[in-house]
Order: sequence, then C-alpha cells, then structure tokens
Amino acid sequence: MATQLSALKQGDNASAKKQKTIFDLLMDDKAKGAIAAVAGQYMTPERFLRLAINCVKKTPRLLECDPQSVLGAFMASAALALEPNTVLQQAYLIPYGKRGKNKTTGEWEVQGYECQFQIGYRGFVALAHRSPYILTLEAEAIHDGDHFDHLKGSRSFLEYRKALKDRGDLIGSFAFSKLDGGGEAATVLTLDDIHRIRGRSETYQALLKGVDKANKDWEKKKAAEKLADTPWVWAEDDMSAKSAIKKHSKMLPLQPGDAMTAAVALDADRDDGKTIDMADLADVDKMRAVMEDGDVSMEDGAAPAALTNEQGGETLEFGNVQQAEKVDVGHFNAQQRAASKAAAEDVQPTTSEQPAGKSAAARIEAEIKAETNLDTLDLVADEIRSLAAADQPRLNKLYRERRAELMNVGAPAKQASFSME
Repeated sequence: MATQLSALKQGDNASAKKQKTIFDLLMDDKAKGAIAAVAGQYMTPERFLRLAINCVKKTPRLLECDPQSVLGAFMASAALALEPNTVLQQAYLIPYGKRGKNKTTGEWEVQGYECQFQIGYRGFVALAHRSPYILTLEAEAIHDGDHFDHLKGSRSFLEYRKALKDRGDLIGSFAFSKLDGGGEAATVLTLDDIHRIRGRSETYQALLKGVDKANKDWEKKKAAEKLADTPWVWAEDDMSAKSAIKKHSKMLPLQPGDAMTAAVALDADRDDGKTIDMADLADVDKMRAVMEDGDVSMEDGAAPAALTNEQGGETLEFGNVQQAEKVDVGHFNAQQRAASKAAAEDVQPTTSEQPAGKSAAARIEAEIKAETNLDTLDLVADEIRSLAAADQPRLNKLYRERRAELMNVGAPAKQASFSME
C-alpha cells in the first residue's frame, strides 16, 4: 500500500508538496489506524485505502481541499462501509469552494476548497438492507407518465408502475419499506417538496446565482455547465428518491448505533441546512460518537429563517409503524426553478460520478493497457467487479495478461490481495 501511495504522490505538483496533502495523511500510520478503527465488517482497511487512492485520482480537486476535511470524509465513508466515488454510486467526496470577500475588489470569490461527504440514493438503500429492522426499502422518482396512486388513512395503500417509455416530467417521489415486525410504510414527496429540498442545497443555490449573474454568452455557458454538473441536474431522479428516503427514515424504527441513523446525520444534504465540518470528524472518537449516537457537530450558520418555515411530504402507515417526525423543508422560488431548467437545457453532465455504462468499461480497459506500475494496475483492476457481468471476463483476462507483461519485464512482483473473479 505504501508503494501505491508513494507512486501516486510523486505526481503531485510543487505547490502541493509544500504542505501536507491527503496522500501524506493516508501514508501516516495514525491515519491508517484511524480508518482501521472505524471500518466495519463490510470493508477491510486495506481495500478501503485502495478505494481512497482511486477516489483522489478520479477527483483531482480533492488535492486542493483541506486534507483534514478529506480524511474526515474518508472516515465517514469507511465507518458506513460505502464506496466513495465509484460506479456503485454509494457515496461521493465532493470538493466545495469556500467563498470569501476579496479585500481588493470587494467581490465574493472562491478562497480554497473543503471536502463534503454526500451519500447517494444507492448508499441509503444498501444501509437499509443491512439494518435488522428493515426487510426491504424501495424508492423511486415519479414521472407524469407513470402510474401512481396512494391513499392515506384507515385504508392506506400505495400503487406504482413505471412507464417504459414517454415517462414525461418529474412530478414527485416516494419511499416504501417493509419492516421486520410486519409493518409497512411509505413516504410521498410532491414536486414542490422536492424543489424546496433542492433549494436548501448550498452548492446548487450558489451555482444558480452564478447563472443569474452571468452577463456574457461564454460566462452563461460556463455557469450553465457547472450547474448541469451537479447531481440535482444530471441525477435528478436519484436525488428525488434519496430525498424521499431521508424523510422516510424519520419514521423507521431505527436505534442509536444503526448505520442508517448515522448516515442521515453525516450526509451533506441535511434537512436543517447546516454544514458539516468534516475535518472535525477525522478524529476517531468523534466519528465513533456519530456512529453510536447519530449526532454530528456542525459549523455555525443555520439555514435562513425563510428556508425553514414550511412542511413537506406525507407519510402512510400500513401497519404497526411509529409516527413520522415532521421535517422542515425550505422555500424554493419559482423564478429560480425556471432559471435552473433553462440554464441546464442542452448541457450534458461531464462529471466522472455520473452513472457508468460502456464508457466505464472502455476507460478501465484503456487504463489497464497503459499502466506501467503493478500496484496501480491492481488498483485499476479493483474497479472491474463494479462493472456489468458481461464486461468482467474480458477485462479480467486483459488485467492478468498486462500484469504478466509487467512482471516479465522486471517490474517488482507483488501478488494481488484480492480476487477478480
């Protein structure tokens, strides 16, 4: 592992070498011990360190973030056993610009970056399936062409059938669960509920303002591309379903120490609009406290009062299920909503975190063919298991052949510590 980190660290630029980077922290025995201390039964520390290195490779801007905030986000990912920034889309480490006022111009500008931890829709589903209290959890975005009906009351029911074509516009989302005790429950969000929650996203709002402030055509295009690169645009369905899950979690019979409870607290998209100080969570004891109590310390600066005065969504009970807690959701301006739709029109997402398809297999194939370091080759090959089953045999064969080539030309021999089959 040290060889992998050393090889990757050599690619850092000169300015990064002047201060500690996340690679420096990951090479530190204390940081390795911290990750090992919080990693659960679903992930070994060694595998997670490989994932962490690959995460930084895929998102180079993480090298510009406060290293402690990146380490804290890695700690959260390890504690929840969710893979960060992989094709599984369980969790993401996202660089957030820290804005400050330029003393010379008086203009607000980005003055450095910090890392935030965001859990994907699939991450919440994975955590729910690990809970002893939840048998199943389903969530979907609802479109105008889908069949959806529900009733709240003594004869509660929920019906959903996805249209296979011409689904139309997004109109809402829902989450449905079956519990170990025999109860069933669902949470339904309207489009307005979803937009209010989206309106609480600090990053989304900042990028939306960037579109509004742009004057020149090239500025508008660049601002629109940045907006379209956010999950709330390119993964709108998943974010809508995730919002339903998070509200739904408030009515599930979770206990302190349940990973689902901790996940809601750790996710960057918090209901209260506050920002999590991920650097603070690089401490093992604090991370353990979050996992045990489901509470996390946050930076000052709650959401403005105007964003916390509305309720949203409704819950349906189909059995012996505890009552849902009401969740405050924010106000979303209709004019901003229209601006968002116009800005994102005809702009395709460019993020490496978007859903993987044939392009992911092609990328891994190219990296295997070009790789000259055995340790890094193993790291690239570790992604093969996340691809479609049809792609795996061919890429596994290519990986073995490339590994044999490197060993035959005198590269240091090292046995892979994991199976690719």
